[in-house]
Amino acid sequence: MRGFAHKSWFGGLIVAGWMGLVSGSVPAQTPDAKTGGDKVTVQELAAQLSDADTETRLRAALMLRKLGRGAAPAAAELVKALRDEDPRVAEQAMWALAFVGAPGLAAVPTLTAMTRDVDEPNRVTAAAVLGLLKATDAEAVAALVEATRSGDAELRRAAALALGALGAAALPGVTPLARLTGDQNGDVRQAAVTALGRLGGFAAPALPMLRALAVGSDPALRPLAAMAVERIERELAQPVQNRLAARTTKPHIGTVPPVDAVLKPLDTLPVRPTPEPVETEPPNNLPNPPAVSTGVVIVSQAKPRYTPEAAAQHLAGVVVVRVEFRADGRIGEVKLVSGLGGGLDQEALRAAQSIKFLPAQENGRPITTTMDIKYRFVRQ
Repeated sequence: MRGFAHKSWFGGLIVAGWMGLVSGSVPAQTPDAKTGGDKVTVQELAAQLSDADTETRLRAALMLRKLGRGAAPAAAELVKALRDEDPRVAEQAMWALAFVGAPGLAAVPTLTAMTRDVDEPNRVTAAAVLGLLKATDAEAVAALVEATRSGDAELRRAAALALGALGAAALPGVTPLARLTGDQNGDVRQAAVTALGRLGGFAAPALPMLRALAVGSDPALRPLAAMAVERIERELAQPVQNRLAARTTKPHIGTVPPVDAVLKPLDTLPVRPTPEPVETEPPNNLPNPPAVSTGVVIVSQAKPRYTPEAAAQHLAGVVVVRVEFRADGRIGEVKLVSGLGGGLDQEALRAAQSIKFLPAQENGRPITTTMDIKYRFVRQ
Protein backbone atom coordinates (compact mmCIF):
# COMPACT_ATOMS: atom_id res chain seq x y z
CA MET A 1 0.00 0.00 0.00
CA ARG A 2 3.01 2.29 0.50
CA GLY A 3 3.49 2.55 -3.22
CA PHE A 4 -0.04 3.88 -3.78
CA ALA A 5 -0.70 7.58 -4.30
CA HIS A 6 -2.43 9.31 -1.40
CA LYS A 7 -5.56 9.88 -3.46
CA SER A 8 -5.78 6.18 -4.26
CA TRP A 9 -5.22 5.28 -0.61
CA PHE A 10 -8.15 7.35 0.57
CA GLY A 11 -10.23 6.32 -2.43
CA GLY A 12 -9.66 2.71 -1.44
CA LEU A 13 -10.87 3.43 2.07
CA ILE A 14 -14.01 5.05 0.78
CA VAL A 15 -14.66 2.15 -1.58
CA ALA A 16 -14.07 -0.31 1.25
CA GLY A 17 -16.59 1.57 3.35
CA TRP A 18 -19.18 1.52 0.59
CA MET A 19 -18.58 -2.15 -0.10
CA GLY A 20 -19.08 -2.92 3.58
CA LEU A 21 -22.48 -1.31 3.35
CA VAL A 22 -23.30 -2.97 0.05
CA SER A 23 -22.21 -6.46 1.10
CA GLY A 24 -24.56 -6.44 4.03
CA SER A 25 -27.52 -5.96 1.70
CA VAL A 26 -26.81 -8.52 -1.03
CA PRO A 27 -29.00 -11.65 -0.87
CA ALA A 28 -27.26 -14.99 -0.65
CA GLN A 29 -28.44 -15.95 -4.12
CA THR A 30 -28.41 -13.88 -7.26
CA PRO A 31 -31.07 -14.68 -9.88
CA ASP A 32 -30.15 -15.78 -13.36
CA ALA A 33 -30.31 -13.08 -16.02
CA LYS A 34 -32.57 -15.18 -18.21
CA THR A 35 -36.24 -16.00 -18.20
CA GLY A 36 -37.61 -18.90 -20.17
CA GLY A 37 -34.24 -19.28 -21.94
CA ASP A 38 -34.34 -15.79 -23.46
CA LYS A 39 -32.34 -12.78 -22.36
CA VAL A 40 -34.43 -10.08 -20.74
CA THR A 41 -34.04 -6.54 -22.09
CA VAL A 42 -33.63 -3.50 -19.85
CA GLN A 43 -37.05 -2.29 -20.93
CA GLU A 44 -38.61 -5.60 -19.92
CA LEU A 45 -36.87 -5.48 -16.55
CA ALA A 46 -38.10 -1.93 -16.03
CA ALA A 47 -41.65 -3.08 -16.74
CA GLN A 48 -41.26 -5.96 -14.30
CA LEU A 49 -40.57 -3.47 -11.48
CA SER A 50 -44.32 -2.78 -11.53
CA ASP A 51 -45.35 -6.44 -11.59
CA ALA A 52 -47.91 -7.59 -9.01
CA ASP A 53 -45.62 -10.43 -7.95
CA THR A 54 -43.05 -9.39 -5.34
CA GLU A 55 -40.43 -11.93 -6.36
CA THR A 56 -40.64 -10.79 -9.98
CA ARG A 57 -40.02 -7.19 -8.90
CA LEU A 58 -37.11 -8.24 -6.68
CA ARG A 59 -35.54 -10.31 -9.47
CA ALA A 60 -35.84 -7.38 -11.88
CA ALA A 61 -34.25 -4.95 -9.41
CA LEU A 62 -31.34 -7.33 -8.76
CA MET A 63 -30.72 -7.87 -12.45
CA LEU A 64 -30.77 -4.12 -13.13
CA ARG A 65 -28.32 -3.63 -10.30
CA LYS A 66 -25.94 -6.09 -11.97
CA LEU A 67 -26.07 -4.08 -15.20
CA GLY A 68 -24.48 -0.96 -13.68
CA ARG A 69 -24.64 1.94 -16.15
CA GLY A 70 -26.45 -0.33 -18.55
CA ALA A 71 -29.54 0.06 -16.35
CA ALA A 72 -29.75 3.80 -17.05
CA PRO A 73 -32.80 3.49 -19.38
CA ALA A 74 -34.71 2.02 -16.41
CA ALA A 75 -33.84 4.89 -14.05
CA ALA A 76 -37.35 6.34 -13.95
CA GLU A 77 -38.88 2.99 -13.01
CA LEU A 78 -36.13 2.38 -10.45
CA VAL A 79 -36.95 5.70 -8.79
CA LYS A 80 -40.58 4.61 -8.48
CA ALA A 81 -39.41 1.29 -7.02
CA LEU A 82 -37.77 3.14 -4.12
CA ARG A 83 -41.25 3.25 -2.58
CA ASP A 84 -42.02 -0.41 -3.22
CA GLU A 85 -44.01 -2.02 -0.42
CA ASP A 86 -41.32 -4.68 -0.09
CA PRO A 87 -38.15 -3.10 1.38
CA ARG A 88 -35.97 -5.68 -0.40
CA VAL A 89 -37.09 -4.40 -3.78
CA ALA A 90 -36.58 -0.80 -2.73
CA GLU A 91 -33.07 -1.51 -1.46
CA GLN A 92 -31.94 -3.20 -4.65
CA ALA A 93 -33.42 -0.33 -6.66
CA MET A 94 -31.30 2.07 -4.60
CA TRP A 95 -28.08 0.21 -5.34
CA ALA A 96 -29.00 0.02 -9.01
CA LEU A 97 -29.53 3.78 -9.14
CA ALA A 98 -26.22 4.38 -7.38
CA PHE A 99 -24.28 3.21 -10.43
CA VAL A 100 -26.34 4.34 -13.44
CA GLY A 101 -24.70 7.76 -13.58
CA ALA A 102 -26.52 11.07 -14.07
CA PRO A 103 -30.01 9.53 -14.49
CA GLY A 104 -29.73 8.32 -10.88
CA LEU A 105 -29.82 11.89 -9.62
CA ALA A 106 -33.58 11.88 -10.12
CA ALA A 107 -33.69 9.73 -6.98
CA VAL A 108 -32.05 12.35 -4.73
CA PRO A 109 -35.27 13.92 -3.33
CA THR A 110 -36.71 10.50 -2.48
CA LEU A 111 -33.44 9.28 -0.98
CA THR A 112 -33.21 12.47 1.09
CA ALA A 113 -36.68 11.90 2.50
CA MET A 114 -35.86 8.26 3.23
CA THR A 115 -32.67 9.24 5.06
CA ARG A 116 -34.75 11.45 7.35
CA ASP A 117 -37.50 8.89 7.93
CA VAL A 118 -36.85 7.10 11.24
CA ASP A 119 -39.27 4.33 10.26
CA GLU A 120 -37.61 3.69 6.89
CA PRO A 121 -36.03 0.19 6.87
CA ASN A 122 -33.56 1.24 4.15
CA ARG A 123 -32.51 4.47 5.82
CA VAL A 124 -28.82 3.49 6.01
CA THR A 125 -28.74 2.47 2.35
CA ALA A 126 -30.43 5.73 1.32
CA ALA A 127 -27.70 7.74 3.06
CA ALA A 128 -24.97 5.66 1.46
CA VAL A 129 -26.42 6.05 -2.02
CA LEU A 130 -26.64 9.84 -1.62
CA GLY A 131 -22.88 9.78 -1.27
CA LEU A 132 -22.36 7.47 -4.23
CA LEU A 133 -24.51 9.78 -6.34
CA LYS A 134 -22.53 12.79 -5.06
CA ALA A 135 -25.80 14.51 -4.21
CA THR A 136 -24.78 18.12 -3.53
CA ASP A 137 -28.35 19.35 -3.13
CA ALA A 138 -28.59 21.45 0.05
CA GLU A 139 -31.43 19.33 1.44
CA ALA A 140 -29.52 16.12 0.84
CA VAL A 141 -26.46 17.51 2.62
CA ALA A 142 -28.64 18.69 5.51
CA ALA A 143 -30.20 15.23 5.80
CA LEU A 144 -26.75 13.63 5.96
CA VAL A 145 -25.63 16.13 8.61
CA GLU A 146 -28.72 15.27 10.66
CA ALA A 147 -27.93 11.57 10.23
CA THR A 148 -24.53 12.06 11.89
CA ARG A 149 -26.45 12.68 15.12
CA SER A 150 -28.56 9.53 14.84
CA GLY A 151 -28.61 6.89 17.56
CA ASP A 152 -27.96 4.26 14.86
CA ALA A 153 -24.20 3.69 14.46
CA GLU A 154 -24.61 2.25 10.95
CA LEU A 155 -26.47 5.38 9.86
CA ARG A 156 -23.78 7.63 11.37
CA ARG A 157 -21.13 5.64 9.51
CA ALA A 158 -23.00 5.78 6.20
CA ALA A 159 -23.61 9.52 6.57
CA ALA A 160 -19.94 10.14 7.31
CA LEU A 161 -18.79 8.25 4.23
CA ALA A 162 -21.39 10.03 2.11
CA LEU A 163 -20.32 13.49 3.28
CA GLY A 164 -16.73 12.61 2.49
CA ALA A 165 -17.68 12.20 -1.16
CA LEU A 166 -19.31 15.62 -1.61
CA GLY A 167 -16.37 18.04 -1.78
CA ALA A 168 -17.17 21.70 -1.16
CA ALA A 169 -20.87 20.94 -0.69
CA ALA A 170 -19.97 19.05 2.51
CA LEU A 171 -18.74 22.19 4.34
CA PRO A 172 -21.73 22.11 6.74
CA GLY A 173 -20.70 18.54 7.59
CA VAL A 174 -17.09 19.23 8.58
CA THR A 175 -17.92 20.03 12.21
CA PRO A 176 -20.24 17.00 12.58
CA LEU A 177 -17.55 14.79 11.02
CA ALA A 178 -14.98 16.12 13.46
CA ARG A 179 -17.30 15.30 16.34
CA LEU A 180 -17.76 11.77 14.99
CA THR A 181 -14.01 11.18 15.34
CA GLY A 182 -14.78 10.84 19.05
CA ASP A 183 -17.78 8.56 18.50
CA GLN A 184 -18.21 5.58 20.83
CA ASN A 185 -18.28 3.24 17.81
CA GLY A 186 -14.89 2.43 16.27
CA ASP A 187 -16.23 1.98 12.74
CA VAL A 188 -17.90 5.38 12.91
CA ARG A 189 -14.67 7.01 14.13
CA GLN A 190 -12.70 5.51 11.27
CA ALA A 191 -15.33 6.51 8.71
CA ALA A 192 -15.31 10.11 9.99
CA VAL A 193 -11.52 10.44 9.81
CA THR A 194 -11.49 8.82 6.36
CA ALA A 195 -14.18 11.23 5.17
CA LEU A 196 -12.30 14.28 6.45
CA GLY A 197 -9.20 13.12 4.63
CA ARG A 198 -11.22 12.56 1.49
CA LEU A 199 -12.44 16.16 1.66
CA GLY A 200 -8.86 17.42 1.62
CA GLY A 201 -8.55 21.19 1.85
CA PHE A 202 -12.26 21.58 2.45
CA ALA A 203 -11.76 19.91 5.85
CA ALA A 204 -9.18 22.51 6.96
CA PRO A 205 -11.18 23.44 10.11
CA ALA A 206 -10.69 19.89 11.41
CA LEU A 207 -6.88 20.05 11.30
CA PRO A 208 -6.39 20.60 15.08
CA MET A 209 -8.58 17.62 15.81
CA LEU A 210 -6.86 15.41 13.25
CA ARG A 211 -3.37 16.38 14.42
CA ALA A 212 -4.31 15.34 17.96
CA LEU A 213 -5.68 12.01 16.70
CA ALA A 214 -2.53 11.38 14.65
CA VAL A 215 -0.55 11.15 17.91
CA GLY A 216 -3.41 9.87 20.06
CA SER A 217 -4.00 6.54 21.78
CA ASP A 218 -6.28 4.95 19.17
CA PRO A 219 -4.04 2.76 16.95
CA ALA A 220 -6.76 2.41 14.32
CA LEU A 221 -7.11 6.18 13.93
CA ARG A 222 -3.47 7.27 14.06
CA PRO A 223 -2.51 6.30 10.48
CA LEU A 224 -5.83 7.52 9.07
CA ALA A 225 -5.51 10.86 10.85
CA ALA A 226 -1.87 11.29 9.80
CA MET A 227 -2.79 10.69 6.18
CA ALA A 228 -5.73 13.09 6.44
CA VAL A 229 -3.50 15.81 7.94
CA GLU A 230 -0.93 15.34 5.20
CA ARG A 231 -3.53 15.58 2.45
CA ILE A 232 -5.28 18.63 3.90
CA GLU A 233 -2.02 20.49 4.48
CA ARG A 234 -0.80 19.63 0.99
CA GLU A 235 -3.96 21.01 -0.60
CA LEU A 236 -3.96 24.12 1.57
CA ALA A 237 -0.43 24.85 0.40
CA GLN A 238 -1.75 25.16 -3.15
CA PRO A 239 -3.19 28.47 -4.37
CA VAL A 240 -6.94 28.69 -3.89
CA GLN A 241 -7.47 28.75 -7.66
CA ASN A 242 -5.59 25.47 -8.06
CA ARG A 243 -7.56 23.86 -5.26
CA LEU A 244 -10.77 24.92 -6.89
CA ALA A 245 -9.72 23.50 -10.23
CA ALA A 246 -8.52 20.24 -8.71
CA ARG A 247 -11.24 19.59 -6.14
CA THR A 248 -14.41 21.47 -6.99
CA THR A 249 -16.93 19.97 -9.37
CA LYS A 250 -20.11 21.54 -10.57
CA PRO A 251 -22.87 20.45 -8.19
CA HIS A 252 -25.52 18.15 -9.60
CA ILE A 253 -28.28 19.91 -7.70
CA GLY A 254 -28.29 23.01 -5.49
CA THR A 255 -25.40 25.34 -4.68
CA VAL A 256 -21.97 25.01 -3.12
CA PRO A 257 -20.94 27.24 -0.14
CA PRO A 258 -17.99 29.67 -0.56
CA VAL A 259 -14.72 27.71 -0.61
CA ASP A 260 -12.74 30.28 1.39
CA ALA A 261 -15.04 29.62 4.34
CA VAL A 262 -13.23 26.33 4.98
CA LEU A 263 -10.35 28.26 6.49
CA LYS A 264 -12.44 29.29 9.49
CA PRO A 265 -11.47 26.93 12.37
CA LEU A 266 -13.95 24.77 14.22
CA ASP A 267 -15.28 25.65 17.61
CA THR A 268 -13.55 23.74 20.38
CA LEU A 269 -14.30 20.05 20.06
CA PRO A 270 -13.58 17.12 22.41
CA VAL A 271 -10.59 14.96 21.49
CA ARG A 272 -10.17 11.47 22.83
CA PRO A 273 -8.51 10.49 25.14
CA THR A 274 -7.66 14.01 26.34
CA PRO A 275 -10.63 15.39 28.35
CA GLU A 276 -9.83 19.02 27.57
CA PRO A 277 -10.94 20.50 24.24
CA VAL A 278 -8.38 21.51 21.66
CA GLU A 279 -8.38 25.28 21.31
CA THR A 280 -7.12 27.10 18.25
CA GLU A 281 -6.66 30.74 17.40
CA PRO A 282 -8.58 31.86 14.33
CA PRO A 283 -6.45 33.11 11.43
CA ASN A 284 -6.63 36.80 10.72
CA ASN A 285 -8.40 38.41 7.79
CA LEU A 286 -10.55 35.40 6.93
CA PRO A 287 -14.27 35.55 6.14
CA ASN A 288 -16.84 34.22 8.57
CA PRO A 289 -18.29 30.82 7.68
CA PRO A 290 -21.75 30.69 6.12
CA ALA A 291 -24.73 30.38 8.44
CA VAL A 292 -25.47 26.72 9.08
CA SER A 293 -28.91 25.37 9.88
CA THR A 294 -29.75 21.82 10.87
CA GLY A 295 -33.13 20.16 10.95
CA VAL A 296 -34.90 18.22 13.66
CA VAL A 297 -33.22 14.95 14.61
CA ILE A 298 -35.73 12.37 15.84
CA VAL A 299 -34.11 10.17 18.48
CA SER A 300 -36.96 7.79 19.30
CA GLN A 301 -40.73 7.35 19.24
CA ALA A 302 -43.36 4.76 19.99
CA LYS A 303 -44.19 2.43 17.11
CA PRO A 304 -47.75 2.82 15.81
CA ARG A 305 -49.80 -0.38 15.83
CA TYR A 306 -51.84 -1.87 13.03
CA THR A 307 -55.30 -2.14 14.63
CA PRO A 308 -57.82 -4.99 14.40
CA GLU A 309 -60.32 -2.49 12.99
CA ALA A 310 -57.93 -1.66 10.15
CA ALA A 311 -57.35 -5.35 9.49
CA ALA A 312 -61.09 -5.95 9.29
CA GLN A 313 -61.40 -3.16 6.72
CA HIS A 314 -58.24 -4.21 4.82
CA LEU A 315 -56.76 -0.72 5.25
CA ALA A 316 -53.23 0.15 4.13
CA GLY A 317 -51.40 3.31 3.18
CA VAL A 318 -49.87 6.40 4.72
CA VAL A 319 -51.07 8.63 7.55
CA VAL A 320 -49.56 12.11 7.60
CA VAL A 321 -49.27 14.01 10.88
CA ARG A 322 -48.06 17.61 11.24
CA VAL A 323 -45.89 18.02 14.32
CA GLU A 324 -44.55 21.15 16.01
CA PHE A 325 -41.02 20.57 17.32
CA ARG A 326 -40.38 23.25 19.90
CA ALA A 327 -37.02 24.82 20.61
CA ASP A 328 -37.24 23.68 24.25
CA GLY A 329 -37.15 20.03 23.14
CA ARG A 330 -40.85 19.33 23.65
CA ILE A 331 -43.57 18.37 21.20
CA GLY A 332 -46.05 21.16 20.57
CA GLU A 333 -49.19 20.97 18.45
CA VAL A 334 -49.86 17.65 16.72
CA LYS A 335 -52.60 17.43 14.09
CA LEU A 336 -53.74 15.04 11.41
CA VAL A 337 -53.08 16.08 7.81
CA SER A 338 -54.40 12.98 6.05
CA GLY A 339 -55.63 9.71 7.49
CA LEU A 340 -56.91 6.23 6.77
CA GLY A 341 -59.42 5.58 9.56
CA GLY A 342 -59.80 2.27 11.33
CA GLY A 343 -57.92 3.55 14.37
CA LEU A 344 -54.72 4.08 12.35
CA ASP A 345 -55.01 7.86 12.58
CA GLN A 346 -55.07 7.68 16.38
CA GLU A 347 -52.07 5.36 16.37
CA ALA A 348 -50.11 7.78 14.20
CA LEU A 349 -51.01 10.69 16.46
CA ARG A 350 -50.00 8.69 19.52
CA ALA A 351 -46.64 7.86 17.95
CA ALA A 352 -46.04 11.49 16.99
CA GLN A 353 -46.79 12.73 20.50
CA SER A 354 -44.24 10.30 21.91
CA ILE A 355 -41.34 11.57 19.77
CA LYS A 356 -38.08 12.37 21.52
CA PHE A 357 -35.95 14.70 19.45
CA LEU A 358 -33.12 17.20 19.17
CA PRO A 359 -34.47 20.62 18.10
CA ALA A 360 -33.61 22.20 14.78
CA GLN A 361 -30.83 24.77 15.00
CA GLU A 362 -30.00 27.99 13.27
CA ASN A 363 -26.53 29.43 13.81
CA GLY A 364 -26.10 27.12 16.77
CA ARG A 365 -29.33 28.09 18.52
CA PRO A 366 -32.38 25.81 18.86
CA ILE A 367 -35.48 26.95 17.00
CA THR A 368 -39.11 25.86 16.78
CA THR A 369 -40.11 24.25 13.53
CA THR A 370 -42.98 22.24 12.06
CA MET A 371 -42.63 19.06 10.01
CA ASP A 372 -44.94 16.50 8.46
CA ILE A 373 -44.31 12.93 9.62
CA LYS A 374 -45.49 10.02 7.49
CA TYR A 375 -46.50 6.68 9.00
CA ARG A 376 -46.81 3.83 6.53
CA PHE A 377 -49.24 1.05 7.48
CA VAL A 378 -49.03 -2.30 5.69
CA ARG A 379 -51.99 -4.65 5.72
CA GLN A 380 -51.39 -7.60 8.02
